[in-house]
Amino acid sequence: MRLGLSAETYRWIAFPWMRTDTSKFRATGHYAPYTLSTAPPKRDAFVPDWLLARSVAHGLKVLTCDVGLLGDIAQARAFGQRCTAVGVELLGSVSLDLAAGPDAWDAASSTQDAARFDAEQASSLRTGWIGASEMAIASVAMTLAKAAGVSTLSLVHGQPGRAHRYDSSEPVARQLDRMASNASSLVPEAAALDLTLALEPHMDFRCGEFVRVIEAVGSSNLRLVFDVANPLSVNEDPLDAVVRAAPYTVATHLRDMRVQALTEIATGAFFHAPIGEGSVPLAEILQVLNDECPNAGQLPCCLKVVTRPEHDVEAWLMASVASVRENHAPYWSD
Repeated sequence: MRLGLSAETYRWIAFPWMRTDTSKFRATGHYAPYTLSTAPPKRDAFVPDWLLARSVAHGLKVLTCDVGLLGDIAQARAFGQRCTAVGVELLGSVSLDLAAGPDAWDAASSTQDAARFDAEQASSLRTGWIGASEMAIASVAMTLAKAAGVSTLSLVHGQPGRAHRYDSSEPVARQLDRMASNASSLVPEAAALDLTLALEPHMDFRCGEFVRVIEAVGSSNLRLVFDVANPLSVNEDPLDAVVRAAPYTVATHLRDMRVQALTEIATGAFFHAPIGEGSVPLAEILQVLNDECPNAGQLPCCLKVVTRPEHDVEAWLMASVASVRENHAPYWSD
């Protein structure tokens, strides 16, 4: 397994639409950080280069980020080459409404000029992808991924306003059927580009439910990204989840959450934590992944150290890297 970095770790200081030193952030009412032990990228900087530098600084050999950050085709290709030059594998992601109905999915409008990423339109609650259809967005994202040398593109459904398993307006089974139909329509283009698409449960559905979608599509070009903490948010046991997910998992996100029981704080809650300081049974999860993933030896495991804005993200990341390297050393090939 190979350790990497998820760009989401640095979202509060790197993403133009979430930076804590902007008026857009101040309008959210969040507390700003008291201290940061790393300088954010300059306002006119190419953010992926800054993220790549942070990956290298921490000795991490994989970087995953939204392909919308990569710019146009030429910029994406050049950045992919810079990743290769320093020995870092690049993975991509894109936000898609996988449960969209036919009018919103609309394969007929899926042309390259029908979708784009606009950071000015993005926020902590809204994707920056704009398109005539979800399939148009997917097509542009796949083209950018291919240009950058990305082999795995994760499809992130979880977003405010989208379907989820607790949506009482429609049975979960019907939502999953529509997801399978939509995902299936992306497979031919992915196969032509030699891309693996990977569903990413993102506090919306259970891993077992996404596995049902993958099995319904029945293509080796559709697999899964397993985030070790996300099962907790949908009342799914992480160990049950990884057993279901492992045979289909092509990448993982390592993060942690601390579960506070009702009897401790008067209401049940989840809190972000540095890896190793929360409730996620990481040792047991890594063992299952090592035993059951088809490509376990090369499996990308990207640290996604989720913080609130007032936390020092660099300090949390350093503690997390040290924890996974020291406590789970036998698994890392790098």
